Amino acid sequence: MHRRIGVLCAILAALAIVVLPAPGIVGQSHGAPAFRPQIEVFAADGVTPIGSTVVHPGDTLVVKGSGFDPNANRDGGFPLPVPPGVPHGTFIAFGAFAPTWKPSAGAPESARATNRSGVKWALSRSALAQVPSAPFDMRRTIRQQWVPLSPRGTFTARVVASTPKTVPAGARYGIYTYGAAGAVNAAQELSVPIRYSTAPGPNTPKPAPRNLIWAYSPTFYQTVTGRLQGSVYGVDGAAVDDAHRLTFALRDGAVRDGNGVLRYRGTVVAHTRFHLLEIAMSDPIIRVTNGRGVLSMRTSTTNVNGTDRMRRVDIADVDLHQIGNGSDVFGASVRFRPGITPEALAALSMGPASPLDLAFPTN
Repeated sequence: MHRRIGVLCAILAALAIVVLPAPGIVGQSHGAPAFRPQIEVFAADGVTPIGSTVVHPGDTLVVKGSGFDPNANRDGGFPLPVPPGVPHGTFIAFGAFAPTWKPSAGAPESARATNRSGVKWALSRSALAQVPSAPFDMRRTIRQQWVPLSPRGTFTARVVASTPKTVPAGARYGIYTYGAAGAVNAAQELSVPIRYSTAPGPNTPKPAPRNLIWAYSPTFYQTVTGRLQGSVYGVDGAAVDDAHRLTFALRDGAVRDGNGVLRYRGTVVAHTRFHLLEIAMSDPIIRVTNGRGVLSMRTSTTNVNGTDRMRRVDIADVDLHQIGNGSDVFGASVRFRPGITPEALAALSMGPASPLDLAFPTN
């Protein structure tokens, strides 16, 4: 138990370091005069200028940049994940930004509303090689969003449009670039307006059915998004609903006379700020015997590797005496099992478990 608590304490201590820029390294970086940042935005083919084309959720945009000094952004920003003195690179983002959005103008992070799928990180290979991989794998954190920044200052990034959960007042949708990881560089703060419609388009993912609905614990979502300054999201059949509950789609299975197996699909990822901790839970299975269920999931093998490697773990016992021959279940009692891995997920499971709902498709 002490070791589990220590995992979260270590994360909180690391996050405390990066809330503010490190003393003595605040300020704008000064790139070589020859580098004059410019960006162009194209459709998914990388050839057709996006112009006034209406973009919908799920559409891909190709952003081509030139004139971005690969040695800039050394003298400002957070000390994590990129160490001080190493170029921090540049964010390329699709999002809804407030009229005053630029870091160089003092705009807060809340002025730049994005989703992770719409943010890329341009960084030179040499800078990436200087990012530590232990004790926290910071290099993996960046690689998930990384696009190579060439020695000549060029990059090509593919970003996926989506609607942020919270949009600032008066926000304008577009492609934006700015210094990464807290670096401030006014010369790299560029924007291209995009005609964006939140209505579904041909590439918009269809919402998955919500057949297994579970908040995990009463404090799970708030701990990750609040104390750990992170995020919780679902993909491939999973989601997080407006009540902050995890939802999964039924893949197959049935229950007869209180016995059977139910298999669900989808992956939920919970991560702290900068992905110092990243754990995934996917593809739940509930095995029901005489109305007693055992819920298992595939979970990350370590505290920081997300979906890179996963293994199936028994998570909880579920009281399903209501289930009968596959009738919907509301508020089923859940009790966490011992032996949950990885350690960070075990630490998030130390309190009571939330009740669980099961909804079966109707023909």
